[in-house]
Order: sequence, then C-alpha cells, then structure tokens
Amino acid sequence: MTTANLSPVPLMPDSSLYADYFKGLRDGRLVAQTCTGCGALQWPPRELCGHCQSSTFEPVDVPTEGLVYTYSVMYRAFHRAFADKLPYGVVVVEVADGVRFIGRYAGPDPESIECGQRMEAVFDDLGPDSGSVAWRRAEDPAPVSP
Repeated sequence: MTTANLSPVPLMPDSSLYADYFKGLRDGRLVAQTCTGCGALQWPPRELCGHCQSSTFEPVDVPTEGLVYTYSVMYRAFHRAFADKLPYGVVVVEVADGVRFIGRYAGPDPESIECGQRMEAVFDDLGPDSGSVAWRRAEDPAPVSP
C-alpha cells in the first residue's frame, strides 16, 4: 500500500519540543510546558518563554476539561479520507488560562456546538508514533445536595 492510500494522521514531529505532548497523548493526558524561570504556562511549546524569554521548561499536565473557545463545522473534506464524515466539527478548547488545544469534535450533531460549552478530552490511539486529542461534551455534574 502506498502512503497516498493511507488516512492522514498527525505524526510526531522530529522536534523534541513535542515529545512530552505526544507521550501524554499516548497516556491519555494533555501536556503543556511551564517556564522554570517565571512559572508561565504555554502552549504550543516554544524554545523561549513568551513572558520572560527563559529557555528552560518542565512538562506539566493540564486539565482534560475546558470550554469551547471557538469552533468550525466542516462541510467540505480537506482530504478524501474525511469525505464520509461530513459534516464534522473542529473545536478549540481552553483548558487553562490562555492554553487552548484544537481537536475534532467527537460528539453527536456538530451543528449544535457553541462557544462556552464544557468539553472533555478523548484520546485517539494512532499507534506508537502518533496520537490525537478529540473533544466531546462533558457530562453535567450531579446536582449538589444543600
């Protein structure tokens, strides 16, 4: 089978900046980086801190729930492998102050997505060198008794 026949999947880039992120995906976690100089949290990973310009970071798990920051509903497939999935949603979910992850919408009825909806991460197992995060509506918490 040629690579032209394979479904496109996000592959781990050669950059070491994303190694902790992809390991986290394989373990069912979202990983960003925190600056050891000023403590700022940032995503996507970069070589320099956007706040203090430090170049030392530690990986940190971030919440796997957040709010829809923005979204789009696709009516035209960007690749023929997605033609049978139309329409489908793509959401950007803010999980921490300024930290937003993009992923496909894994719930029903993508046309019902709204900004501000609570979402939870679900993780796609795409093999040892890949992974991706998708989002579905978070279950409403159980009512709290007074």
